[in-house]
Amino acid sequence: MNKLLIGGLLLSSSSVFAQSCPVEVPNPIHIENGGISVYEQGQPKLVIDKNNDLYINGSKVDLTAMQQQAIDAYSKDVQTYLPQMAQLAQEGVGMATDVLGTVANSFASKDAFNQVQSLINQLGEQAHEKFYNSKGEFVMPAEVFSSVDGDWKTEFESAMKQVSVESVAGLFAALSEEMKNGNLDFTQLQSKFADLKNRLSEQMAQRSDEMKVKANALCGSIEGLAEQEKQLQQAIPQLKDVPMFEI
Repeated sequence: MNKLLIGGLLLSSSSVFAQSCPVEVPNPIHIENGGISVYEQGQPKLVIDKNNDLYINGSKVDLTAMQQQAIDAYSKDVQTYLPQMAQLAQEGVGMATDVLGTVANSFASKDAFNQVQSLINQLGEQAHEKFYNSKGEFVMPAEVFSSVDGDWKTEFESAMKQVSVESVAGLFAALSEEMKNGNLDFTQLQSKFADLKNRLSEQMAQRSDEMKVKANALCGSIEGLAEQEKQLQQAIPQLKDVPMFEI
């Protein structure tokens, strides 16, 4: 049962998404107050403000009506799809919480799993911090997809070891409490585990499939942004100097 819990948490990792999405982000992309900024060396190099005016290296770029229309559409799409990366990560944490709830609700001593929930909450905070800075701006980190499959994955797996230890401790504490109170014998224990395993398997299969569908759809949308950017660069050549995506 513990393996099912930890497996579910690992499935919530966006490394699955990263491996299947052939797009890279060469520079950090900030989204705030209806505008977009692409940063290089800590400074905004390309800005599309809330009025959809375009600035490159601090200078406003004069646009034709057709170019302006294209910038408007592109800015709206970027602001729609990129923050969904953070939402997807939070859904993974939510999935882990739901799985833990199923486990905890199977025992009278629900408090035994409080430490596990605390660790999962910390993972949620860490996931949020990956995509939001101290100002509350959404930030798509540079090289995000390769980072998710590298450093982030290592960091996540380290956290999973802690969750695993606390899950086992919580499980034994809950079992000890029920057996001490005479609420459970060995036969009942076997039946309880079998039922819980089946319910967790069904729950994880459904939620994992839902996550994969959402991840694939989001990847497709971001690939679409990369293609849209290529077309926009043809219409506005100055954009080639500060790319948002590489594909």
